[in-house]
Amino acid sequence: MRGLLRRCGRLGRSLYARIALVYLTSLLLLSVATAWIAISQFNQLTRELQQRMEIDLAKNLAQVMQPALWQGPESAAARDMARHILSINPSLSLYVLDEQGRVIADYAEPACGVGRRIEVRALETLLSEEPMLPVLATAPCGAEPGIFSVAPIQHGEARRQGYLYVDLANAGQASMFSMLRTSSITRTLVAAGLMALLVSGVFGLVWFALLTRRFSRLTTAVQRFANGDYGQRIAAPRDDELGRLARAFNDMAGTIEAQLQAMRETDRQRRELVANLSHDFRTPLTSLRGYAEQLLVAEAADEGRRRMLTAILDNADRLTRLAQQLSTLARLDADDRPLQCEPFALAELAHDIVGKFQHQAREAGISLTVTCDPSLPQVEADLGLIDRLLANLIDNALRATPAGGWVRLDAEALPQGVRLVVIDNGVGIAEEELPLVSQRFYRTRASLARGDGSGLGLSIVREICERHGVAWKIVSAPGKGTEVSVILPRA
Repeated sequence: MRGLLRRCGRLGRSLYARIALVYLTSLLLLSVATAWIAISQFNQLTRELQQRMEIDLAKNLAQVMQPALWQGPESAAARDMARHILSINPSLSLYVLDEQGRVIADYAEPACGVGRRIEVRALETLLSEEPMLPVLATAPCGAEPGIFSVAPIQHGEARRQGYLYVDLANAGQASMFSMLRTSSITRTLVAAGLMALLVSGVFGLVWFALLTRRFSRLTTAVQRFANGDYGQRIAAPRDDELGRLARAFNDMAGTIEAQLQAMRETDRQRRELVANLSHDFRTPLTSLRGYAEQLLVAEAADEGRRRMLTAILDNADRLTRLAQQLSTLARLDADDRPLQCEPFALAELAHDIVGKFQHQAREAGISLTVTCDPSLPQVEADLGLIDRLLANLIDNALRATPAGGWVRLDAEALPQGVRLVVIDNGVGIAEEELPLVSQRFYRTRASLARGDGSGLGLSIVREICERHGVAWKIVSAPGKGTEVSVILPRA
């Protein structure tokens, strides 16, 4: 659940970046598209204005050149007249066309358009009553459609019908570039466009920040909830998409918080049940053990009854150990109960623990020794829990060691603390079982074969070490014994 909420928080952050990137990209594309449309329309408007102003140019030139054209389009008089006109306006290009639009005279130097055709439909469109400007045609020496002016003429002695075609593309382009370069209106438009782009970008980012502010609050609430603040809620959600999302989050958070409270209550009741059961077990078990010992003394002559009473005592011992372990687990599970840490002499505690198990070791035919320097520095920990830790380790070692074996408790001073080691040469633990032996109620194959153990010994050791924040290590191999080490901090 916590990982899912963190991913939701990261999704929110990445979503901000994506939306901002999409917005800025869209704004840039829109600006480029607008600028392209504006430039193309401005160019179109420029050509329209140029053609509208020069629409009668060919008509006026035709009136001037008509006498010369009657002598022929290629006559000296026509060429002299054309050179005179072009010397006045070199940006023009003059052509004489026949009725089909084929160039029969090109007055440019060098001539490049003779024999080429211009679409007659474009010529007739411009010559109509109210043409829709600009009317474009591809000049004889041009590559792209451009503006022009045209007038009907007669040429040659036969007075054939034709057209005087004036190409205005070069003149229009020159005037447009000149206007773009020198016009204050153009500069104002460019400056206004840039200013509009800047203002729209800033306004868009501010608007985006205001729009995503509620989403930011939702993301913050999700992140805090993921970090353990289960009381986090979104206040006064609106009736829109984000509001419905906020209400869904509030409902989810309330459900999870209620479930967590129910789990805590169930866990508290479980701990109380375990503690009460372990306490209630000890009193009847003590009475049962006492009566069995008295009967064992009274029935000294009857071997069969002695065996049964001994079995009763053994089972009472097992139940007593289980009750003690359950009591220790109940104490460890109470996370709100602080450790009763205090300085104490570890050497003294080690000798006391070994002394308690000497009788059990002698009955099992096992050598139990302790190697501990009395001058070891004191450690600081919960004395009762460390006592239980050592008792569990030695009890496990004695039960895993056959008769004739040995168990040893060592202690040595290290710079970071005091290291305790319980070593035996017993049956050992298989490699695949080592990660599992510290789990509650897990019993190894060797323990199941012997028919003893509760599966709580090493789990209690692990939890005691975790409560103290100290490291522990277990090394074992089948048939070679087991070594468990714990490092306790100096006082």
